[in-house]
Amino acid sequence: MVRHFFILILFGIVFCIAPLAQTQKGSSENQRPKGVPEQYAGNWVCQTFQPGYNILLPNQTTNTTTPSTVMVLKFSLKTDGVYEASGSKGHYSFDSATKGITWLDGPHQKTITKTQVGKRKNGEPSLEFIMNKRFYGCFKPKPQPK
Repeated sequence: MVRHFFILILFGIVFCIAPLAQTQKGSSENQRPKGVPEQYAGNWVCQTFQPGYNILLPNQTTNTTTPSTVMVLKFSLKTDGVYEASGSKGHYSFDSATKGITWLDGPHQKTITKTQVGKRKNGEPSLEFIMNKRFYGCFKPKPQPK
């Protein structure tokens, strides 16, 4: 009786896991490198702001405030679904329906989420994402004349 019970549980697990495995297989097939349109390709400079914070130094009775900082991240998107970031490369997939980017591999795969492209009020392209629980806004720098 106990053996039949465990066999039934085993079959139940197999029937529950099989559809999930098929779903994951289908979603990974859709995640092929697909590049952004030409207007979003090129170099990007992204930045976020981190405010200072109050600390109590040893042997003092008043708080000291640390200075605020700006964090900068630079990378380049290519139209073939490849990105380059400070000495490393990876692949991404652009979804034209949602204007979102999914990082498929490389250094941005696990650290950057909710990546969206768009346009600013002045018509310039924009890119934004979340990294380390911070919002980053990005712009494409103008080429410097030589």
